[in-house]
Amino acid sequence: MPLDRPAEPWFSFLSDLDAELDQTADFHCIGGFAVSQHYGFARETADLDVLTVIPREIGARIAKLAGKGSALQKKHSVYIDHVGIASYPSDYETRILRAFPIWSKLRLWVLEPHDLALTKLERTNDRDIRDVMFLAQAKLIVRDILVSRFETEMEPYLVGRTETWNRTTLQMWIDACWPHPQTT
Repeated sequence: MPLDRPAEPWFSFLSDLDAELDQTADFHCIGGFAVSQHYGFARETADLDVLTVIPREIGARIAKLAGKGSALQKKHSVYIDHVGIASYPSDYETRILRAFPIWSKLRLWVLEPHDLALTKLERTNDRDIRDVMFLAQAKLIVRDILVSRFETEMEPYLVGRTETWNRTTLQMWIDACWPHPQTT
């Protein structure tokens, strides 16, 4: 269930960032921040992974204000991490959800749960697997939609080893999250 505002230190960090901005900035958020702060999985994360910053021109300013090594990171012990390379569903932007509409200039958007889960395919470490299992157990993702999005919006863009890796990982998730065939 989405939360009304992020927990500390995120709330204070993002409020301080909003106060520093001189124009509206949209962040498309992925990773542990989205899973924990928006979807409610009780887990820690020290970075807010951002897939896209709009307008793109302020990305460098955001990194200076709130990135790793910034004054805001030193103050709050969390930071913004602009993810340069990530696999994600091609149409994710049509499904992003507004998170925490409480700041005047900072606008956070999180990926819809199926899209968010699919961003975790490539790396798939223990933390990513736990995130996906949480989304499935909370009934925020369902097997058929996850598989369909992978097949139509990701797999056509993957080649070689990456395609095989992602397909194998997806099957591992299905076996772990939905051990019995689903009926829809």
